[in-house]
Amino acid sequence: MKTRPLFVLLPVLLLLLVASSGCRHDTDAQPDTCRLGSTTDQLIETSGKLTDEVSRTFTYGTAGLSTMTEVSTSQQAQFTVELSGDRATRAVSGTDVLALTYGNATQPTSATFSRGGKSQSTFTMDYNAGGMLTRVAEVRQVLPANSLTIQRTYTFTYDAAGNLVNERDAFTLRDGLTLEQETEFTHDTRPSPYTRFAHRPLLTVMALSLGVETLPARFWQLRAPSAYKAYNLTASGSRANLRESTSYVMTYDGSDRLTSQDQTALLYQSSVPTPVTKKNRQAFRYVCP
Repeated sequence: MKTRPLFVLLPVLLLLLVASSGCRHDTDAQPDTCRLGSTTDQLIETSGKLTDEVSRTFTYGTAGLSTMTEVSTSQQAQFTVELSGDRATRAVSGTDVLALTYGNATQPTSATFSRGGKSQSTFTMDYNAGGMLTRVAEVRQVLPANSLTIQRTYTFTYDAAGNLVNERDAFTLRDGLTLEQETEFTHDTRPSPYTRFAHRPLLTVMALSLGVETLPARFWQLRAPSAYKAYNLTASGSRANLRESTSYVMTYDGSDRLTSQDQTALLYQSSVPTPVTKKNRQAFRYVCP
């Protein structure tokens, strides 16, 4: 058998090497492991000045989430998070304690918020088959200052793709009267910042416990909301007047992480023909390894 010269075989070997290397791309996108580090929601005054309304900061240790801090114009609280495996079981800030109960579920089904050893609120939570929150109900044992609401119930509805499209809120007052409202969302094509947060049930009950949060659906959006409309509901559950119409202008980084959104809200009052315009800016920072 005649042996081929080496200079004849070299081109063939080079072709084989190039072909085999085609199965691996050094520039292929890697999974994004960045986690949500902080959020801010600021009111933009008529003068253009930014005024802090509420900010939340999250820190992480080797075991996962370690602290959650919320700062608003009226209060500041830093919760140290206690984990058991992948589960957040308690969060403690001074004499404030959030305790979560799981039972046999993978997500917490109830929580208690206590202050100085005295229960302030209890929460119950329901989820769909995909683990997304469908209902959270709060019963207050102690009413916050200037509040007449003894119970709050938030119900979330998702479309077939898993996007949260509707939040319905019911507020039961001390005299037994119940007020209801509904918010309908439309979405952008890119992810919500809260998909990068592993303990959304804990974040939800913390935000509701501290009394600033008014739209907990934001924590359960898979895609960033681009607009929403909020309505008052009648006693029969049908839509009455439009309360608010909001739109967002979004800014993303090169990895499709939402970094800021400018919110323009039109607030409607039945006795005022022209809506009031309110502008907010939300910003998001991420912690990347």
